[in-house]
Parts: sequence; structure tokens; C-alpha cells
Amino acid sequence: MPTPKANKNAVQKNRRSIFEVEAAVTANRAKAYAARSIVEENRAGILKNYTAAFMGNRQLANQNTDDVFRNRRAIISNIEATTPIEENYRESLLNEAGLEFLEHRANLNSAVLGVNEKMVAVNKLLIEINDSIMDANQSIVKFNEAQIQKNNKLLAGSLKPAKATSASNADRIKKNAAKAKSVQGAAVANSKKMDLMTQEMQKNRSKIEANAAKIMTRRESILKNAANIAKNQAKVAKIISP
Repeated sequence: MPTPKANKNAVQKNRRSIFEVEAAVTANRAKAYAARSIVEENRAGILKNYTAAFMGNRQLANQNTDDVFRNRRAIISNIEATTPIEENYRESLLNEAGLEFLEHRANLNSAVLGVNEKMVAVNKLLIEINDSIMDANQSIVKFNEAQIQKNNKLLAGSLKPAKATSASNADRIKKNAAKAKSVQGAAVANSKKMDLMTQEMQKNRSKIEANAAKIMTRRESILKNAANIAKNQAKVAKIISP
């Protein structure tokens, strides 16, 4: 038969357990928000790289391609042909250049479709993430509603310490101890999971930064190509007319 003194000691022991659980849970909350910050920063870095690669490098490189083939067509079109054979030579070269351009464009279209497919999958995941956030928000609302109702019952007079017994107190104390242990276990598991996630996020950060550097290096090559194309344009212009 539990005694008030034994229950008091057990309550105090539970109080320490709850304090330790609270420390673990609040620490995890800080970890979770810190992790979310890293995730958002990584996403911003990815979007920055996407813009730099697609709107920057890709458009510049495509313009270079257009300029290269414009030069090619101008060079070939200005070949003097005095015989049918020479005319066929010139025209077949023009066709060859056109096909090279179209083949390149077709391959790029396939690459764009591949990227689009991945973006569709990403958007699907983002929708699922949003659904998860909405579900979590709803669980908060339901929890708060239940706790409000519980407070209302307590305010209405359900608190009756005079009816408490050592046995009922011991039962509640035992349940509290079990719940504290369960929550502590969940907190430890969450902490380990977040540590692993943080490691992955840091790896992603390294890849994002490496991609950013690669994109800028590639842009230098694209701009170098643009300068060489401009030099060729000057030569082509002289071919068209001295």
C-alpha cells in the first residue's frame, strides 16, 4: 500500500525526470529550428545556383551558339561558286551546318525535358511537405482545443483534492514516470536523427558551394568564347564586304 511519504519521494523523482525531459525537448526545438535555417539557406543557395546556371550561363552559352552558327552561315554563304559542283558544295555545307545546329538543339530539348521531369517530382515533394506542415498545424489546434476543454473542467470544479487517495496518487505518479521515460526516449531519438540530418545538410552545403564555384568558372569560359566569336564576326564582316 503506497504511503504519502513514498508518493512524495516518487513525485520529486518524477519532477527531476520531467525537468530533464523538458531540457531535452527544448534543446531539440532549438536544434530543429537551427536545422530548418540551414535547410532554407541551402535552398536559397540552390536557387541562386539555378538562376546563375540557367538564366545566366545557359542563356549566354545559347547566344554564343547562335552567333557561332550565324558566322558559319555567313562564311559559307559567301563562298564564291562558279560551277554547279561548287554551288552544291556550298549548299550542302549550309545544310550540314543547319543540321548540326538542329541536332544540338534537339539534344538540349531532351536535357530540358529531363530537368522538367525532375522539377515536377520536386514540386510534388514540396506539396507533400506543405501537406505535412498543414497536418502538424492542425494537430496543434486540436491539442490546444483539448487543453482548453480540460482547463474549463478544472475551472468548473473538477479539482477535488479531498477525494484523492494514496492509491490514486500512486497510480498517477506511476503513469507520469512512464510517460516521462517515453518522452525522454523520443527526445533522444529525435536528437540523434537531427544530428545525422545536420551532417547531410553540411554535405549539401559543400556541394552547393562547389557548384557555385564551378558555375562561375564556366561563365568565364563562356565569356571567353563570346570574345573569340566577336573576333570571328569582325573577320566574317570583311568577307561579306571589304
